[in-house]
Amino acid sequence: MQDYKDSNLKFWDSIVEDHVRSDFYDVSGFLQGKTTLDSVEINQVGDVSGLTFLHLQCHFGLSTLDWVRLGAIATGVDFSPTAIAMARKLSKDSGLHARFVESNVYNISSSLDEKFDIVFTSYGVLCWLPDLTKWAEQIAHCMKTEGRFYLVEYHPLMMALDSGSEKDVVLKNSYFNEGVEIFENEGSYATSESSTKESTYEWSHSLGEVITALIDAGLNIDNFAEYPYATDGGFVGYLRRDEDGKWRVPDHKWGVPLVYSLSASKK
Repeated sequence: MQDYKDSNLKFWDSIVEDHVRSDFYDVSGFLQGKTTLDSVEINQVGDVSGLTFLHLQCHFGLSTLDWVRLGAIATGVDFSPTAIAMARKLSKDSGLHARFVESNVYNISSSLDEKFDIVFTSYGVLCWLPDLTKWAEQIAHCMKTEGRFYLVEYHPLMMALDSGSEKDVVLKNSYFNEGVEIFENEGSYATSESSTKESTYEWSHSLGEVITALIDAGLNIDNFAEYPYATDGGFVGYLRRDEDGKWRVPDHKWGVPLVYSLSASKK
């Protein structure tokens, strides 16, 4: 388990500078007022004005700072010291005040004393976590009574499928969690051309596993939705970008769920 922690941290530390320079994140556009949040995230969370907001696995803080723009009193948490240092710099450069805390997601209760109105995390976060039970327990611990948790994530089916014959898609990986997968990466989802070559340890998590972990932690699932598109899908080979800018399975008579969202409240 120490191998996975060390390797994944090395990977995320190594890609921060490339991501800040990438077109994918468009930091210059962000500094000019462009948002990094998509319609699923904004519609799911709603009005955050004056609310205390905890953003888990925030990377280098762009989305956290966007929630500040929308009125949140935000704290971003990430386990990468390089990412946290960059987030603090961007907070200063943008004039958007947020607190950024270096912490593994499993140690948040040791790093932060207060409770939050909203706990939020989105896109590509769960695959890095071997244990969703502990993850959900930390989320519940950080929520105020009547607080809310919001998750927007790539659908596990999206990552289990691949291109098939005759414009179809086929199952290529298990939908269920069958333990760790080790990947040899060159670059990242945001920078395909990169000198970064690191191993990562990742896990699949079914919808049932996610929902059960949150319920077992004492949370009520209040809303759950699936979407037949992703607002970013360029890293998945069988998806194509439509005229509306969303990524879908092309020429397919059935919608394939590519993203899901859920909200939960504290009992």
